[in-house]
Amino acid sequence: MAIEKIKLPAIKKHNSLTDGYIPKSSKQVLPDKLLNALYYKYEREGNRFVMSLQELKQLLGLKSDGNVERIYEAIGILRHPVAVKDFTYKGKKAKWASISFLKEAVRWVEKENYIEFEISDMMIEVLKQKVGYTELDLSICSQFKTKYGLKIYEMYKRYYKMEESGQDINLGIVKKDLDELNKKFGTSYKTPSGMLRGIKRGLKEIEKITGEKIECFYDKKEKFFVFFWQKKPPYPKLRIPYKRVDELVEWYLQHRKEDTNIKNVEKYKNQLKEAIFNDEFDGLDTLYKGMLAFKYNILNADKYYDPITGKYKDFEEVPLNSQKMNLFDF
Repeated sequence: MAIEKIKLPAIKKHNSLTDGYIPKSSKQVLPDKLLNALYYKYEREGNRFVMSLQELKQLLGLKSDGNVERIYEAIGILRHPVAVKDFTYKGKKAKWASISFLKEAVRWVEKENYIEFEISDMMIEVLKQKVGYTELDLSICSQFKTKYGLKIYEMYKRYYKMEESGQDINLGIVKKDLDELNKKFGTSYKTPSGMLRGIKRGLKEIEKITGEKIECFYDKKEKFFVFFWQKKPPYPKLRIPYKRVDELVEWYLQHRKEDTNIKNVEKYKNQLKEAIFNDEFDGLDTLYKGMLAFKYNILNADKYYDPITGKYKDFEEVPLNSQKMNLFDF
């Protein structure tokens, strides 16, 4: 009988888990994939839940006839405690604690195709009190075969939009030292060269699975591994400067309010913005040129227009002080 494949979901993995590491997991990737799978169930069902072996294997990227002993081993590793600091539990402030993410897991005889899991109550309280999440697609994460690939990919997703002071805003950069990476990958390298070999294998796997190109080198002076990548434009079809979108929407509503019946203004604004982002707004050029002319006295908007890309570059603001005219009288 064919086994039905489930659609692997996206999760919002807590940054304390994304940035952290699983103790005593060596270079094994399965415990990290199991952590993602359990976090997915926790997000949807709370700290106690049941998973079928079929679902669990698919979330882990294992074959349906795969050895369940590997899953048992990964479960055992997730029961190792991790150190957490500065949180409150049952009204008491904790300076430091050693907590396991997974409290227990049981496979009962009468339900041998299922495993019951329970996440630690204290760990859940820690997660609630720490802010920040990283969105991860389990259909991608389940494909990784190396810990280097999965952990670097999670780090890439976590810090994708972060900007280094003084650096190109289109360049993403993360710096990690040797000790941090040894903990993250479960390795014990003493020199950068050995770590770089593993990192390069992980970067090749990431490119093969996702198509994303990430580079890494070791800065001998600063003694950091530097990961970097080119950021993609968030709205590739957007033809006006991003900072002008909200302004243009307000301008449009201001000059159309007499003949537009809007029940939910915020919803309508979002619809207009989406149309502008996706280049689906009829008459965008006329509207934008009208705003520039009447609000900023820019009568030759074409000088900011690139005919090759079809996009407008931004301009220096010199507001028009004279009496404002109605755009649709233009």
